[in-house]
Amino acid sequence: MNKTVAIIGAGRVGGAIGHLLAKAGFTVIAVVCRTEAPAEKARVFIGSGSASTDPIQAAGTADIVFITTPDGAIRQVCERISQGRGFKPGSMVIHTSGAHTLDLLDSAKKSGVHRAVIHPLQSLPGMEQGAKNLPGSFFRIEADPEMLQAAKDIVAALGGIELVMPKWRSDKQSAALYHAGAVAVSNYFVALIDYGLRFYQDLGADKQQALQAVLPLIKGTLANMEAMGTTQALTGPIARGDAETVKGHIQAMEERLPELLPLYRELAKQTIQIAGERGLDDKKVEELLKIVK
Repeated sequence: MNKTVAIIGAGRVGGAIGHLLAKAGFTVIAVVCRTEAPAEKARVFIGSGSASTDPIQAAGTADIVFITTPDGAIRQVCERISQGRGFKPGSMVIHTSGAHTLDLLDSAKKSGVHRAVIHPLQSLPGMEQGAKNLPGSFFRIEADPEMLQAAKDIVAALGGIELVMPKWRSDKQSAALYHAGAVAVSNYFVALIDYGLRFYQDLGADKQQALQAVLPLIKGTLANMEAMGTTQALTGPIARGDAETVKGHIQAMEERLPELLPLYRELAKQTIQIAGERGLDDKKVEELLKIVK
């Protein structure tokens, strides 16, 4: 497949992908947004191509078309290009939504265009930071059979690694479960840290200073998981079977922070399960479960 690329929806994701593909030798020839200014901004960051507000015209110039609009617009944009006969026959259209499968691009397939999904397991807060974050990240790859290798080659060009999931099925449930995992480890991780800071705020600490105080602990825990895996990285009172300390947490929350107790209990149950896998004695596991339930 030729390496000419059009980016439809050149925001954080499209800009970062376009930038990296251009560096890898692909020719980005069109950058499309709903208005001219953001399209031009992305074009400048990518370093090539022309800025446009016309997805139909842009798609017709490229062998690889990325639709990196918000999830809710992907199907509509693809249908618009298909109805306008914008896709080149035999070209490839790709979306990057983790929560959806190839079906968002069905209108293109009817036009003789090959479909693919490549979703990075990565946070992309902006074009510049996204271009820094993507290399070394894992990707979900899904494609029509004749374009599977081409999709893998694009991920390799981005510096990515394929996440192999032998039980994956191209259906809504598989996509939803995959995406829920990403939400849990990223978005809910942020929420969990914010939750943890509330204990220090109740003790009068400034929230920002409390965050700075726990960041070394967070980074150390991440390093432990990277080196040892989640099970062996677990430390703390539950890991060592210290039921009295856990009981003290719950009693203090009942008195001072009852609104934080339900989540603490649920997190404790999950942690007890990991402690059991790590080798905690069955009696200790039972004792801890009784306390948190």
